[in-house]
Amino acid sequence: MNLNLIKIFNRWFIKIQPVDVLLPISIVLHTFQDKPLKTTSLGLLVIWMTWRLLVPLLQGVINGDRNFEEKFQTPLILLLGLLLINTRMITLRTDLQGAVQFLLIALGVLVGSLLSQRQWKHTLTWLGIASLPLSFLFLHEAIASGFPLVLSSVKPIFNTRLDGYGSLNRFATLLVMVTMASWYSFILNRGLLIKGITLAGAISGYLLCVGSGSRMATWAVPISALMAWLVMRLKGRSKKFWALAISLIALLAIALILWWYLGPNVRDNVYSDSHRLAAAVCWLSGMLSGNNRFIYGVGWSNEKLNEFCYHIPNHDHTLGHLGHGHNTLAQMGGHHGLLGIIALMMLVILIMRGLLRQQSSIREVLPLGFRGTTWPEMALGINFALAFNALSTTIHHRSQVNQILIGLLAATALCVIKPASDESSQERF
Repeated sequence: MNLNLIKIFNRWFIKIQPVDVLLPISIVLHTFQDKPLKTTSLGLLVIWMTWRLLVPLLQGVINGDRNFEEKFQTPLILLLGLLLINTRMITLRTDLQGAVQFLLIALGVLVGSLLSQRQWKHTLTWLGIASLPLSFLFLHEAIASGFPLVLSSVKPIFNTRLDGYGSLNRFATLLVMVTMASWYSFILNRGLLIKGITLAGAISGYLLCVGSGSRMATWAVPISALMAWLVMRLKGRSKKFWALAISLIALLAIALILWWYLGPNVRDNVYSDSHRLAAAVCWLSGMLSGNNRFIYGVGWSNEKLNEFCYHIPNHDHTLGHLGHGHNTLAQMGGHHGLLGIIALMMLVILIMRGLLRQQSSIREVLPLGFRGTTWPEMALGINFALAFNALSTTIHHRSQVNQILIGLLAATALCVIKPASDESSQERF
C-alpha cells in the first residue's frame, strides 16, 4: 500500500512538477538588492537542485532499474553530496570566483540531462513564467519612484532600485534565457491557458531585454530563434528556398552592421565594442605572461589580470578594474589557461554532439509555420542564444542563478528524442 501511494505521489509530481515553481520565485527574489532576499533565493535554488537529484535516485531504487543504477547512481550521489557540502558557500555567496561556480553549472547540466521531453516542457513553462513577475516588479518600481512608463526606464530602475544581479550584463543574460524559455514554451504547449501565459511572458521578457539597453539581449533573442528556425526548415528544401534563406540572412547581417555603425548609438557601439575586444584579447594574453600560466592561467583572482590590462577602461571609464574578460573563452583562458579552455571545449563538444544527434532524428521536411517547431529546434535556439551571450560577455561571472540556468538550458541538447508513444507510456525523472 505504501509503495502504491509513493507511485501515485510520484506520478502527480511528474505531471505537475510543482517543485519547479521555486525557479521563478528564486529569480524574482534575487532581483532585489536586499542581501537576506538573495540568500533566500539561493537557498530555494539549492532545495530545487537537491530535489531534482534526490528524486531520480530514489526512483531508480524503487523501480529496481539496474541500467539506471549503472549509469547515474554514482554521479548523482557524488554531485548531490558536493551540493550539500557547498550549500553555505552558495547561499552566502562566499565563493563567487571559486570552484563552486563550475559545480553549479555541472549540476544544472546533470539535472537537465535527467529530464524527459514532457518534463522539460513543464520546466520551461515555470522558468518562462518568471518574466511576468519581473515585468510587474519593474512596473511597480516605475510607478512608486516616479519614473516615466517607457522602456528606457528599465535601465535606471535596475541601476537604482533592483540591482540584485550586480550587473546589467548579468541581468540581460538572465532575461535572454527566461525569454527564450517563454517563447518555446508558448510554441510547444497546446493548452490555451498555458499558451496565453507563456506568450505574455515572452513579450514582457523581450520588452525588458529592449528596455535594459543591452544590445546583446535585444538581438540575441530574435536572431537565435530565427537561425534555429532556418536550420530546421532548410533540410530537404529546394534550391530556391535555400537562395531565399541565404538572401534573408545576408540582408539581416547588413541591416545589423548598418545599425551598429550608422545608427543613433554608433558612438556607444564602437566605443563599447572596441574596449570589449581589447579586454578579451588582453585577458587571453595573460596566458603568455610566464610562470606556466599558459598551462593553468593566473588563478582565481582578477588582481593580476587587472594589472596586465590596466590601460583598458571599465564600463564606468575607470582604469584597472575590468572585473572580467567580456568573453567566456578569454575568461577561461586568463584564469585557467589551456586546461580551462580544454574544459570549456569539452562542454561545448558535449552540447554540439547532443544537438547533432537531435537533428538526425528529424528526417521529414518540416512545415514553415509554428506547427513545424520540434524539440531539436527549441534546443538549437536556446543554445544559439547561450553562445551569443558567451561571445559577448562572461555569462557565468558572479551569478549563481545564471550559472545554474546556463547548465540547465544547455542540457536541452542532451534530451533524448523519443516517439510520442514512448513519452506518454513512461516518464523518468
